[in-house]
Amino acid sequence: MKIVQVQTQAEAAGAQRVSDMVGEGLRGRGHEVRTVFMYRKTDAYDADPHADFALRERPRGMGGQLRAVFALIGYMRREKPDAVISYQHFGNVFGTLAGRLAGARFLIANQSGAPFTKGLPAFASFIDKLMGTLGIYQYSITNSAWTERQFAQYPSAYRRRLRRIDHGVYPPPQPYDRMKSRQHFGLPMEAPLVVSSGRLVPSKKFAVLVRALALLPDTHLAIAGAGPEHDTLLALARELGVLDRLHPVGEVQPATIHQFLAAGNVYAFGSVLETFGLAVVEAAVSGLPVVCSDLPVLQEVLTTDRGVNAAVFVPPDDPEAYAKAIGAVLGDETLRQHLSAAGRALANQYAPARMCERYEQLLR
Repeated sequence: MKIVQVQTQAEAAGAQRVSDMVGEGLRGRGHEVRTVFMYRKTDAYDADPHADFALRERPRGMGGQLRAVFALIGYMRREKPDAVISYQHFGNVFGTLAGRLAGARFLIANQSGAPFTKGLPAFASFIDKLMGTLGIYQYSITNSAWTERQFAQYPSAYRRRLRRIDHGVYPPPQPYDRMKSRQHFGLPMEAPLVVSSGRLVPSKKFAVLVRALALLPDTHLAIAGAGPEHDTLLALARELGVLDRLHPVGEVQPATIHQFLAAGNVYAFGSVLETFGLAVVEAAVSGLPVVCSDLPVLQEVLTTDRGVNAAVFVPPDDPEAYAKAIGAVLGDETLRQHLSAAGRALANQYAPARMCERYEQLLR
């Protein structure tokens, strides 16, 4: 089967990691799969032989958005896929439209969060609601029980098309030496090191971790990610007197993210807006003790099949609580071992092969 996946922007982020896993898994099952990005945001996919771009540059204004849509439609008409799998709100809307116009027989949308209620994203949510209710796509994928509940008030015709497929999460491909990993990323060799990852945007709450760092003498914080908050975080660290203990390493490619995680003693995750939390589950599966915000969805995905927590949960947006929890984990070997074992036990729950098998079942 010829399959095209549609993503909004090309960057090293969670939704893109999921489509990478789905593409690789379905190719391994004999399908022809390519991923098209509506526009290129970073160089993360420049060397990917299975990636294409509707636009090479980020569209500006309404005119730019329309160019991206027409470029996507043209791409679909050239490719003539049997199936389209779309991701993110705008990817769902325009990927489904382009797939329909290209004659694709199977259309699957992925819900990346709760429906929006304000601004342009709310319009995308409204269109998605119409498409799902009218059956313009066959299935709508949710990645957790929490996400599925966000559509409880939608029409029954929409909810009949919902299918839950938990994200797959790759375990480390090999063991990594902590000191060599620190050397690779230019991180301090001996100091206690907290690591974190994600897009540098307000909802990820990296500022909370920087404020917690000010309460943890001699501890260092390394952050993998890029985004508009970069300079703001550096300014905050300078103001708090911890600039020398904050280490932003920039965007880390999927091929080296596990090596970055191996450099840390603890993984901290301050985000307050998640539908699954791929980055934090990835850290847990790699064996890192996790401290994260007490969101219902994170409690769900970071609990093993046997009911064991793979993280220490703290109130969101509370630097003192983060500092206390991180300090407790750093100072307690037994707790670190418990969290590490529980995190590794999640690998089977979130095996990429299991996720890809569910997608193939829907396509059949």
